[in-house]
Amino acid sequence: MNDPRRIARLAGALWLVVIAVSVVAVLTQTGQPRLAFAATQFGGLCYLGVTVLLYALFKPVDTSVSLFAAACGVAGVASGAASDVSASAAAQGFYVSMVFFGSQIVAVGYLITRSNLIPRALGVLLILGGSSYLVNSFMNFLSPTVGAHLAPFVIPIAILGEGSLTLWLLIRGVKVP
Repeated sequence: MNDPRRIARLAGALWLVVIAVSVVAVLTQTGQPRLAFAATQFGGLCYLGVTVLLYALFKPVDTSVSLFAAACGVAGVASGAASDVSASAAAQGFYVSMVFFGSQIVAVGYLITRSNLIPRALGVLLILGGSSYLVNSFMNFLSPTVGAHLAPFVIPIAILGEGSLTLWLLIRGVKVP
């Protein structure tokens, strides 16, 4: 698959699946922890697909940054899965995975701003969302109380960036030179 439009749309579709199963995981974590665990793992698997597709899409823009973003995506999925296995470390493990995920999102946002494939504004929104993940994660490492107060601000910022990109990839795809 070498068509950037198909790659973009498939990445958007997989990302939408990730968002949907993440909602399922959050809503079922207390009452149905096994379903939440399964949804989280399925989401991680789908996100690996997103990571590979975004790498392929942005490799022509900057190979090094695209590879860095992909490595962060893989590390984030792996550390998230590892934290799910160890329930006692799940909270800290989640924030470790969000450091990698946030780094990947910032890197992909940067790649968008440097390319002509997707509007730069979407890249800026992604950078803001990824940065909010990073700030929230490090605040949770340093002071979980402060981190808990930041969470209501992080989610809308992140959803704006990720949601906008997801919809753009699904509906518009990318401009092909």
